[in-house]
Amino acid sequence: MSLDLPAVTPLDVDAAAAAALVREQLPVGALGTWGAVVDLLAAAAGSATGPLAPRRPQLVVFAADHGIAELDLSAAIAGETARRAADLTAGRGLPAALAEAAGVGVTVVDVGMARSEPVVAQDPDTHELDAETPALRPSRRIDIKDAMTEDELTAAVGAGRRLADAEIDAGADLLIGAVCGVGISTPVAALTAALTGMEPVDATSRGSGIDDAAWIRKAAVVRDALFRVRQADSDVLTMLRTGGGPDLAALTGFIAQAAIRRTLVLIHDMPSTVAAVLAHRLAPGADNYLLVTSLAPDRGHQRLLDLLGREPLTDWSITGHSGVGALLVVPTLAAAAQAFDDIDRTAAGAPRSASAISSWDANLL
Repeated sequence: MSLDLPAVTPLDVDAAAAAALVREQLPVGALGTWGAVVDLLAAAAGSATGPLAPRRPQLVVFAADHGIAELDLSAAIAGETARRAADLTAGRGLPAALAEAAGVGVTVVDVGMARSEPVVAQDPDTHELDAETPALRPSRRIDIKDAMTEDELTAAVGAGRRLADAEIDAGADLLIGAVCGVGISTPVAALTAALTGMEPVDATSRGSGIDDAAWIRKAAVVRDALFRVRQADSDVLTMLRTGGGPDLAALTGFIAQAAIRRTLVLIHDMPSTVAAVLAHRLAPGADNYLLVTSLAPDRGHQRLLDLLGREPLTDWSITGHSGVGALLVVPTLAAAAQAFDDIDRTAAGAPRSASAISSWDANLL
């Protein structure tokens, strides 16, 4: 099975260099790490002259249930996925509060929740999938069965791609991709082990906060799921079909399509990073359009980031779901980009002495 995706356009290195020249009007190192982020915004936009501050950042959350949750591997109870999705839709809870504070719109998409009536929920700026989207269902138990059929996988990846197109067409200029589902950390652990070579016991986390007995059960499931993933083909789509789920498949398609559309995506936790690694393999070059906002406390997160060659902007040990780590960073990103936009391009920089240099490595002093 394969997808015929358009090529990802390389970043505009000339635009990044132009942004760096503009930043020279500021004191050396004035924006610190955010200087490189500004350059990345310019490279993705293809220009350093237009406004780089995001005008319509958007959080897109893919909600699905996982058959593996029936083994009591999560601190969350049955029905929690639907409750989280409903809270986000209604503007309740931590992620919704952070999104409102950061000026980020929210889209919640049902790609396989265990309920009779699928819901695509949202504020007035969001967009439903078209009516041709096939019905999606929760994933199966990945320790003994494939997570999805090929048709379900195709539908999930396609749903993510269409959501990326819909949001970008509506004006979204910065995206956050996230998932919302009980049991998600188990397929994430299995795929992390498959991608990084980690042992199942090292890749298995406490997830939502489980006790020792539940962790032992979870590690055994990850071991069995990893065996099944390794027995199948190693291509991205087969890995998702065997050991993933509709939410991870949709998020992978979403990230890949955003890169094809030259739109940055913020990744922030284990599920979004696993999806980012897979998206880059599905659409080579997609890694250039990623910004890692935070380092999760899970042992596998840094290993996944090493595969992408990316470093996180923060190390806040955030475990919150539905984009919390990214939402906390968006206001600072927007402020740094706005400060760059407000630089007077016609003014000369402050006079400097003959001893001045443009940059230095503090670790070498």
